[in-house]
Amino acid sequence: MEQELIERILVEASQGENEQEIRRAKDVYFEQIKDLREDDTSYERLISCFQNWYLFDRPMDDESGTPVQVFAATAGLSAKERSLLGAMAANIHSLFEVLRISEGGLTLRDLFTSEVLRVSERRTLAGLDRGDILEARLLPVGEKLVFSPGAFAFHPRQARHIILEAVDRIRMQGGVTPEELMSKLRALNFRYTDRFRHRVPVEKVYGEIVSTGETTASKSASSP
Repeated sequence: MEQELIERILVEASQGENEQEIRRAKDVYFEQIKDLREDDTSYERLISCFQNWYLFDRPMDDESGTPVQVFAATAGLSAKERSLLGAMAANIHSLFEVLRISEGGLTLRDLFTSEVLRVSERRTLAGLDRGDILEARLLPVGEKLVFSPGAFAFHPRQARHIILEAVDRIRMQGGVTPEELMSKLRALNFRYTDRFRHRVPVEKVYGEIVSTGETTASKSASSP
């Protein structure tokens, strides 16, 4: 039911006067991935990430709220739908480390808060193993947490230590928000998966993230 609601809201939020707004939002979201093409391996996954961000996180230009909040206030929704939308608005979007994979779900650790979360998932997520790092959005549905469909970024295992170091830096020093770090990592993931795989070592691609955790003060101090 949650996927049906997401699709309904997306249709509403991209029609009429909102069509140009979603185009502008897309330009902002893909600023670091301007060369994304429909035939790229990551295309559908990245579009799902964008749609989730647009619906759940980005306020409409008229400041009426996010598309999910605006849709939840419209007439014609059932009590069950309103309750589900209210719960979904409290979603968790973060970088997660896989602690355990078991029948019916996964145990994850939020890298920014260290919170351990149990996620219900009946499918087997291909190639995912303990210790892997992924960007995902978790939706509260009833008493459970579930993955928002398709909105993932699975980072290569060889980049694990680079990502953990970047997260530690921003937790200790600040200067960069979790959202900014995830955006940069998402772009690097695209570069590695769709442009440089088998040609450039993953450590070299993800090595660009090394300076991301620097604070404004440290950057100023190092400037000539």
